[in-house]
Amino acid sequence: MKRLFWLIMICWSMAIIAQPNTEFRATWVVDFNWLQPSNSAEENKALIRKVLDDHVQANMTSVLWQVRRYGSVYYPSAIEPWGSQVNFQDPGFDPLGYAVEQAHLRGLELHAWFNTFESRFAYAGTPAQQHPEWICHDQDGNPMPNELIWLSPGIPAVRDHLRDVALEIVNNYDVDGVHMDFVRWNEHSNSGKSLQLARENLAREKDGWPDGMVSEEQYRDMSINSAGRYLYDQFTPYSGGIPSGYGSWEEYWRSSVTELVHAIHDSIQVVKPWVRLSPAALGRYNWGGWQGYGSVYQDAALWLNEGYIDQIVGMHYHWSSASDIYSVLEGGCPNCWSDFIQPAIQAGRLYSVGLFSDNFSTSNLFGRHESIINTVRTVSWADGVQFFSYASWRDEEYWDVAKSRFFQHKAKIRATGLIDDTPPANPTIALNKIDDLNYQILVTPPAGNTDNLWFAVYRSEDNQLDVTTDEIIQIAFGNTNFDYTDSFDGTQDYNGSYWYFAT
Repeated sequence: MKRLFWLIMICWSMAIIAQPNTEFRATWVVDFNWLQPSNSAEENKALIRKVLDDHVQANMTSVLWQVRRYGSVYYPSAIEPWGSQVNFQDPGFDPLGYAVEQAHLRGLELHAWFNTFESRFAYAGTPAQQHPEWICHDQDGNPMPNELIWLSPGIPAVRDHLRDVALEIVNNYDVDGVHMDFVRWNEHSNSGKSLQLARENLAREKDGWPDGMVSEEQYRDMSINSAGRYLYDQFTPYSGGIPSGYGSWEEYWRSSVTELVHAIHDSIQVVKPWVRLSPAALGRYNWGGWQGYGSVYQDAALWLNEGYIDQIVGMHYHWSSASDIYSVLEGGCPNCWSDFIQPAIQAGRLYSVGLFSDNFSTSNLFGRHESIINTVRTVSWADGVQFFSYASWRDEEYWDVAKSRFFQHKAKIRATGLIDDTPPANPTIALNKIDDLNYQILVTPPAGNTDNLWFAVYRSEDNQLDVTTDEIIQIAFGNTNFDYTDSFDGTQDYNGSYWYFAT
């Protein structure tokens, strides 16, 4: 959905260094980062605005906004109950609706992040409470204990339910993406050690411990006690043997998760094909120890190659140096992502790198963000970065540092051309000189347009727009006129002219 409008030239003194301006930049915003059960509706609205303002301050492009956890949600739903951060009751406003509105006012994408199969608790009204037959079992037919509940990906009714949750969000909200977390089988087994470690992780999760982080101790125990894992259910028990049509249990496990991903993507394409679907994908695909493909039957490379998803939002949480991140992307091949997603790369689908900022904070490694981000930028097919989580950036007060060091200018998301590569009619532009240091840019969408559109306003040293390098000075979303004031401090020493454009 690109729009190009005519240029305006003004004369002033300013030096602009051309640099790439296309990059995905986001944090994962956990439910308790943006909602507090003790807050009033107005206090929670203020918290939402503060979280979004922080992202704008750092020139980020997007937020991964948690809207579903433990089978409960943060919007008025006909399917599932209200979540714990609003005391399991109507908070007096629509949290997701307000967040989407405020994100777009700030030129930010909002991706609705929802946990899929992981349920943890059978709260009243949640699918785990209403449908105990959906809970994963071990080989002996024992269901998972209450605080560790996962729904079984192998049950068609579970997949249908999760698809309906995703569609409820897409149909009712102008979200830019749907982001699936825990879109895999669980890692737990019935051994005492596994349950102890899982409960320890649960306690840490309440402080923001993410999906994708499994300790070496937990991985060893999972491997040793593989026969005790919760990989079955009431309808497909271990005693029934490998399900018909599959050559192995592993093939069945992977296929069942893929069926959900494919169904959600196909359903979104019917109603709003511009909404991007992404999984939180484990940092290793199919090599090493803890990995998506072999450990929890998450085939993210297949999904990206086949177009079942539009973007991989990776969780590269076990690595904290630029060299290690580069190795897992393309430097350590064949143990690297590049070897497994070439069809997706050629098709132009998106891949972004996830850093465990919370761990950087506790390990005094926060300064490594810059070198890692600059290294990611050397990988031609990598489209940006996301950070777990918002809380660590908030606590480190890192927004101004990021803006001054590695997110110096605004950015847009790379257009893939997979949805619509036909530009709409041109909008119009006008320039008002307020004084020698301030210029007001007025943008009017194309005549007759009623769709909400994304706009990027550029400033260029010459009259030839380069959409890959010219500086973006404003990102806007909507279907009405908007304006932006470009201001200068008077210290620039470049005596020349530049032009304004927008797409």
